[in-house]
Amino acid sequence: MNLEQIKYHTCPFDQEEGILLTDIEEMLPETGDNGDLQYYCLAGKHTFQLDDDDDDE
Repeated sequence: MNLEQIKYHTCPFDQEEGILLTDIEEMLPETGDNGDLQYYCLAGKHTFQLDDDDDDE
């Protein structure tokens, strides 16, 4: 999995930049209970999940 391609995503709550949460070695992305990718919104200082079906980038 190429994490560089999915590293950033716009937060759906405040339209600010979010960064993908990963393990300490930045090898595997963090996922929620449903297996959705988890991001941290830099501006809002909160996490959000990105459903694979919602990924439009």
